Amino acid sequence: MGIRDNRKSEVLDVTAEGEYTWDEAVEGEQISEGTRVTLTGEFVTQHTTRNASVVASRISIRIDEDTLVDVMLTPCDFEERFDLVTGAQYTVTGKVATSPTALPRHESSCPDCGGALRQRGVVDSTEGLATAVTSLNVGDHFVVCDEIHRVARDLNEKTDDWIPRERQSRPIPSGRYLCVDCGSDVSDYDLTREHGGEPMLEMDACAAPASESLGLSVGGSRDATNFRENIHEGYVPQPDALAYEGLFYDYRFPTTESEHTEDALFTPTFERASARNPVTGEREVYLSVGLDSSLSSSEFERPPLDVVAVLDTSGSMSSPFDEYYYDSTGTRREVEDEEKSNDTKMEAAAASLCALTEQLAPDDQLGVVLFDSRAHVAKPLRDVQSTDMDAIRGHIRDVRAGGGTNMGEGFDAAHQMLAEMEPDREQRIVFMTDAMPNTGTTRSNQLVDLVADAASEGTHTTFVGMGLDENAELASDLSAVRGANHYFVHSASEFERRLGEEFDYMVSPLVFDLSLSVDTEGYEVDGAYGVPNADIEDGRVLDVTTLFPSPTSNGESRGGVILVRLHRTNSEEPSVELDLSWDEGEGVTRGTRVAVDVPSGKHFDGSGIRKAVVLSRYGRVLREWASWARSVSAADQTGIVDDWVGARTTRNEHERGSVPIRISNSYAAVFRDLRAHIVSESTEIDDETLSREVEVLDSLLAHTEEERRSQ
Repeated sequence: MGIRDNRKSEVLDVTAEGEYTWDEAVEGEQISEGTRVTLTGEFVTQHTTRNASVVASRISIRIDEDTLVDVMLTPCDFEERFDLVTGAQYTVTGKVATSPTALPRHESSCPDCGGALRQRGVVDSTEGLATAVTSLNVGDHFVVCDEIHRVARDLNEKTDDWIPRERQSRPIPSGRYLCVDCGSDVSDYDLTREHGGEPMLEMDACAAPASESLGLSVGGSRDATNFRENIHEGYVPQPDALAYEGLFYDYRFPTTESEHTEDALFTPTFERASARNPVTGEREVYLSVGLDSSLSSSEFERPPLDVVAVLDTSGSMSSPFDEYYYDSTGTRREVEDEEKSNDTKMEAAAASLCALTEQLAPDDQLGVVLFDSRAHVAKPLRDVQSTDMDAIRGHIRDVRAGGGTNMGEGFDAAHQMLAEMEPDREQRIVFMTDAMPNTGTTRSNQLVDLVADAASEGTHTTFVGMGLDENAELASDLSAVRGANHYFVHSASEFERRLGEEFDYMVSPLVFDLSLSVDTEGYEVDGAYGVPNADIEDGRVLDVTTLFPSPTSNGESRGGVILVRLHRTNSEEPSVELDLSWDEGEGVTRGTRVAVDVPSGKHFDGSGIRKAVVLSRYGRVLREWASWARSVSAADQTGIVDDWVGARTTRNEHERGSVPIRISNSYAAVFRDLRAHIVSESTEIDDETLSREVEVLDSLLAHTEEERRSQ
């Protein structure tokens, strides 16, 4: 391939109605490196990077139904743009450029340092631009902007604004060479003189770089379905799939008239319990905080909603919903075409997203981001009443899975779309994923920071987990952030039913930053249940980032309780005081302090705390068993270990492998005692709903019997 002189002075008009489309112009060599072009199209999204004092942004312009063009606002000419409006039409003028990773490479090395050489291009004409382009994952060819102007557009009629994934075409290379190691500028003449003959060019692939009084419930997990479903399918669940707040939310707890008559969103109530644990034999003391509200369901009305759905379309989403993408050895499970289930994670996610769109009001706004190795804005934010929603749901069902999992870029694209919305509207990202990132930002703390930073700006997140192998630990960390919550999709129809009951509640956090301090003499805090990632500081303080409204019926609400377990430390006269404070928004902070008389002997103030106690005991046993079973998965029950090291796999810390159920004789005995305890308590409080946990224990005990017979 020869080198072409692409220094041109004319401006080529590239619009949806112009002589050429973008891809046709590139592929047909009408435009190439350095060509000045004018694009007219719809602004979709903006990504910004900061390096030292330099600010650079990548914006995406939709110029026709099939084509998205990346446009760089260079560090020298632009600050971060806050005036760009998603869905509005803009005219962009600038030069065609090529990404540093896609510029042609020379087979020779740098004469100065021996480093690799690449074609010098437009990205090298502005200081910091090449670094910014790499950081922002810009496509192979893009436009370096000189001018950008908004164009008026009529948005009155309903619009199908779905944007298919962009097609990538390669520009024609030109120019000098740049050493990627030392930065030396090397000419064709230098290389010819050094090595002799005509320069040879190689094209490198570009790296592919989600009315009764209302009850309240804490954020975080909203069910324990993933845990139960793993056991049903014969797998050991991840311990974090049994989050206590999710387990509690699966049950209803009685609401209690509060002694506080002030008009507060949150009116806490308190109950006590003391009883011997039949599994451990130890006497335990519990205190519960009931999460009630003075707000009635008839008074509750959620604000207008700006929601961006982020849909994971990575390769793991193509796997069957009820199986693991990686087996117990960490090897990817390849499924033959004739064995593939019709119910994949991708299909369940698409059906669930379609169900979610049915819950939106006419003045709500919806956007959609698809992500695999790279994020793609498939639908800009637009109000529902002017959008052809049937067409959008059809596009969603047509989405196919493949590629890596770049959760960070998917989240960032959604956050950018919501950054400039009106402050009196609720802003929420609904992230639908199996939470197994392997590209881009993959560290858990970095992903948590992304969600927390967005929450600090008023954008909250709902995570919707897909598949038995969903990374429950990462989902637990992310949903513990202020304003966040997490649902697991067992089936699209079940999720649709829950959306019909709870959608307005799941997107409307009411109370923030609840702090619970337990001041004790003679006791210490030994555990806390019903709170995401409970972190007890010095055994005293418990922080809850968010309280959501909870569905209430016949004097009961879902998940409306926090439970604290106390341990007696001495025989002197004990005392316990609870101190609570919380934020109700708009500068309103409230609090209360109560003294608690700890009961002696067997005692329960009510059925609510009694149910919470039995569920906390169940949760402790099952989480401990799941941790044990996963830790010994490499050994059989005789202690003999298979230590053969096979081929190295690419599975990272977030990609979960399956672990077949195993149960020791000691755990089988504990399960029998726990089962008897739950059956007894269910009778005492006249609550048959606890039978679902009895069924889980029966399933585990059935595995024990099968193992015994097989031996």
